[in-house]
Amino acid sequence: MSGTVSIENDEVVLELHGVDEFLSFKRSMHIPLNKIVSVSTEKVSWKVFETLKIAGADLPGHVKDGRFYVPHEGMVFYELHHPDKCITINLDHDRYKQVIFEVEDKEAAAEMIKDALSNEQLTHSLDENVSQMGNE
Repeated sequence: MSGTVSIENDEVVLELHGVDEFLSFKRSMHIPLNKIVSVSTEKVSWKVFETLKIAGADLPGHVKDGRFYVPHEGMVFYELHHPDKCITINLDHDRYKQVIFEVEDKEAAAEMIKDALSNEQLTHSLDENVSQMGNE
């Protein structure tokens, strides 16, 4: 079952639905925009023997929901049923290094996040310029 993505203030909000809430032990995730490094729409690999389940469900080829440890990458949160319908959010974060999240329209979801990141960077840049002008 696909999740939904929205932007609220300076965060990306990922909402899980139905059985995925139960399987992943999460209802939603709030990711600060300033922790996002990049967003990808490339097809995701199941990584069947490359992950260690910490909390969640893992039925290769069917569902991968929850927190997993990936050697040489760190903690990854999965909400995955169809690898070709996921976005991958790469993070500079202390808890997760990636969030792999299934959505109905991965291109639209990725574009929404990228637009929010661009706006966040522009706002941050404008704030710095105003601050510098005040110091002159």
